[in-house]
Amino acid sequence: MRSFLVCLTFISSAGMWGVCTPGQAEPKVNSDLADLAERSAKYHQPVTKERFSPVLHEMQNLARALERAVGGNSQFAQNWKAYLKWNLLEPHLAAEPKLDLQNLNDLDKVLRRFRANRAGLELPVFTRAAKAIDHYREAAVWHALASRRDTVPLYESYAKGLGEQLRRHQEAATVETTRQIGKALGTIEALGYSPELVSAIRAAYYKPNVSADVSSRALNQLAAPVCQIRGVRDCILGATIRGTAITNGLVSFQPMDSPDHIDLTIHLNGVIHSQTSAFRKPVQIRSSGVTNYIATKRILLDDNYFSSTNPAVNARTHTRTQSIQKTGGRFGRRLVEKIAWKKVRQSKGQSEAIAARHAERQIASGFQEQVLEGLTNGRASYIEKLRVPLQRVDLLGKSFHLSSSNQAVHTQATLVSHDQITTASLPPGKLTSNDLTVQVHESAVNNFLPTFLAGATLQQDRADVPPKLEGDVPPWLKKLAAKTPNELAEGKSATIAAEGPALATGKTTGKKEPKFRPWRFLLNSEHPASVHFEDQKLILRMRLAELEASGEEDKEPIKNWDFVVTYKVLQAGNEVLLRREGDVEAFPTGFDPRWDERLTGKQVAIRNNLAKNLNKRADSGEGFPSEIPIPAVKLPKAGGQELTLQLAQLECDKGWLTLGYRVP
Repeated sequence: MRSFLVCLTFISSAGMWGVCTPGQAEPKVNSDLADLAERSAKYHQPVTKERFSPVLHEMQNLARALERAVGGNSQFAQNWKAYLKWNLLEPHLAAEPKLDLQNLNDLDKVLRRFRANRAGLELPVFTRAAKAIDHYREAAVWHALASRRDTVPLYESYAKGLGEQLRRHQEAATVETTRQIGKALGTIEALGYSPELVSAIRAAYYKPNVSADVSSRALNQLAAPVCQIRGVRDCILGATIRGTAITNGLVSFQPMDSPDHIDLTIHLNGVIHSQTSAFRKPVQIRSSGVTNYIATKRILLDDNYFSSTNPAVNARTHTRTQSIQKTGGRFGRRLVEKIAWKKVRQSKGQSEAIAARHAERQIASGFQEQVLEGLTNGRASYIEKLRVPLQRVDLLGKSFHLSSSNQAVHTQATLVSHDQITTASLPPGKLTSNDLTVQVHESAVNNFLPTFLAGATLQQDRADVPPKLEGDVPPWLKKLAAKTPNELAEGKSATIAAEGPALATGKTTGKKEPKFRPWRFLLNSEHPASVHFEDQKLILRMRLAELEASGEEDKEPIKNWDFVVTYKVLQAGNEVLLRREGDVEAFPTGFDPRWDERLTGKQVAIRNNLAKNLNKRADSGEGFPSEIPIPAVKLPKAGGQELTLQLAQLECDKGWLTLGYRVP
């Protein structure tokens, strides 16, 4: 049943939710996390050589274990080591590694390779080494500081800063407070300071940040009719039966209440039409048959297993004898055929019952085979497309969890790394009429972006050549970066078509276009970009380590400045349209417009100059486009068809983006 496979693949790829690991008590949330953070300063201990040595040795042991696992000095091992930038790790494998700024920064490049979405990196030998390198990286920084100065006052200031960020976050969470708290959390946890604080922060800001619900109506819309033609070979009451059967059926899905896995009952209702010939000396009997059947089977979907119960099948067969002919000559034909008709009538009920039981076994066998095939393919899709990629990039914050009710299947995910947090808020309300609802918290997007964009370079050298994205980024993202908004949408939206093609590229009409000036952005290596969802707006912040733009005003690269652009989130039919609103703004990296108030005189001058140039470029069609159309959602159906979903709910506020769709 292709319909079952389509539905199962859709369910398994819709999303997941994170829950506490069974057997672990959820820590109590301290009523004042800020005070707890500031009090944690008393737990600080300088990272002396005695404390640093075990961390160093663990990292070195796991790195050497990885080296042995991939083949030592084999060509295969050399290829892996080249990809992982092993030459940058080698200095730290010495007995007394040199802990200078360059060597420590090189570890960030190594870790980005370890946590790329590349086949094989999900294996424990890689993930254990990556975790040890990360732990070593944090400890090495504080060990290097401790060798030069007293780190107690430094850590007191660090804890006080974390307390201030927590106070701000509790009053009004921003992208910057989220980023700062996550970064501090990773450091404190790696150093082993204040496990109570770590547990309390995770309890408060570790809720699922992706949610998806699929109604039973949507599941059943995806189901396709069953149609199969097969040969019949059977033996009933001593008669050898041959013929052809055409099976038609309808698949339906009924979710069941289950808080810790998806419990889904599959119903298969159908009818089998058959034309057969039965041979039993000395006659041949031609018959037509109709078998009505109902088959049911439950499937159970969980993070640890996809399984099913044995099918239950009930069939009833009705036959109609069309002709009986004597074989082997015409002698005694009438008498033989008369006797045969009589026996057929007498055994009709028994033969129909036997035929029904045989049909039940065949239906059960075929049903079981197709469901198992669907489960196998669905499980492979679940592991390969969802679980494993998140393991590779270190965003598998919690165990996955699936659930269902009698109206829908419910899925959620917690996308978070060890040095990140999610949210304290639950997803907002959704329309009960939605067939598909997807809700994404901004933290899910922001936690994911560094895996693709950290340290990448975006540049454009000529006006007639699209921008290039370079660095440790996936090939598909490089192609994506070079496309225009219309190409991304695979066609113009209704709004763009009505207003003209100039909006698609951000160009204005009726004005002389200024001379093109080449530009280059080097994105921040830790947090290259972020989004904020507020008041039906998407606020994009690009964090630049360096900015180069040719022109008289721009002689030297500008370092550590961010660009902030606001897009209104609008509905255009079944598409989502992002329309730029207001001016592009510039802020120093780390500056939080919600909380920080003052800039230095030099920063004000740079800010004004950057904003002027950014908006001039944007108005002339360079840089951030005026409109970005996002295409409608289409789901696959059997036979290669696609089903376009109707956008029924579009809300973007308080950190959450909600998209609700109805099946037409």
